[in-house]
Amino acid sequence: MVEHHGRHRRRRSRAQLVLAAAVVLVCVGVVVVAVLRSGGGERPPVAEQSAAGHVHGSPASPTGATPSTPPPVLASAATPVAAESLAVGGNPHCVQIAPDGSFAYVADPAAGTVVRIDTATRQVSGTIPIPDGPPEMVAFSADGTRAYVSVYTEDYATNLVDVLDTATGTVVGRVPVGRGPYAVAEGPDGRLYVPLYDDDHMEVVDPVALTVVDRIPMPPSPHWIAFSADGRTGYVTNHFSDVVTVLDLATEQVTGTIPVGDGPHSIEMSPDGTRAAVVNYISGDLSLIDVGTGTVVATVPGVGAAPQDVTFAPDGRHLYTANSNDGTVSVVDPATGTVTARVATGASPTSVAVLPDGSAALVTDFDDGTVRVLDTAG
Repeated sequence: MVEHHGRHRRRRSRAQLVLAAAVVLVCVGVVVVAVLRSGGGERPPVAEQSAAGHVHGSPASPTGATPSTPPPVLASAATPVAAESLAVGGNPHCVQIAPDGSFAYVADPAAGTVVRIDTATRQVSGTIPIPDGPPEMVAFSADGTRAYVSVYTEDYATNLVDVLDTATGTVVGRVPVGRGPYAVAEGPDGRLYVPLYDDDHMEVVDPVALTVVDRIPMPPSPHWIAFSADGRTGYVTNHFSDVVTVLDLATEQVTGTIPVGDGPHSIEMSPDGTRAAVVNYISGDLSLIDVGTGTVVATVPGVGAAPQDVTFAPDGRHLYTANSNDGTVSVVDPATGTVTARVATGASPTSVAVLPDGSAALVTDFDDGTVRVLDTAG
């Protein structure tokens, strides 16, 4: 059963988890897994984020034109300042910013729409109906010409990834997938990795053919995926298993798991590619993984109540966590492992995305229908 946002979904029994883990180990031992790239305590099957959710591609025009030189990255502040609160209505669940930084998309499952925000004017500039079902999560292609929307209903009768053309703001394709597609993300080879909230595997989608081309067995409830800087490895949070699964994308095999906190939700790679940050929804802490050794090298306690999303500042000096049960975004210094600020945003913040130049962040406030702007530059 999936409950409403703000209450964690019932965990499986210890016996169920042990059995599921055993099945996964057997599968990994005897099968060559073919592969090639969303609450829980969150809203039912959302971001529940730039992989997962957050997708950080090279800057590009959403129309496919040759990109201009990206702006310089600004130094991030230890204490951001809360600015505008944009009324978008419904229950905004996941925000992502286009690779060129010119606009953002907000998935709103209650309204059944994706809301477009102009980041220069900080105003709502459009609304895209999603007729197939509640849009939960959203991600961009690296060139910004497409967006991918996770769509599913609470009873899992509908499970789709919808493809949006960002130039026209229309749905141009849809792919049936497994139960509860969550924080879909484009992989290094352009294929889509789709974590499944209510399944014990991840699916891989060819976005041109609009078909599922691979299934990857893994521990229960994969939520989010991030990719190494060299494009060889994927890291997946497994929400009900308290681990991050490591995928070798060249050999198409699961190579291991990394124990983290209780209820890992969102994961993001640091800008320099040396660390992966994981927010743990149940234990309310943050795990920092050294991707070179595949081990947790720091745990930051008490980042907030029920953190659902984590995002690095582009300069790598700070990261931000959306804390859905206390109405704040926390700022963490990953070098010292300390919380430098907690900024009030609104009711039930569920996701946070930062502009490519680091000047501002957008935060979805699920329970008051707003998107809060934070001025993040120092």
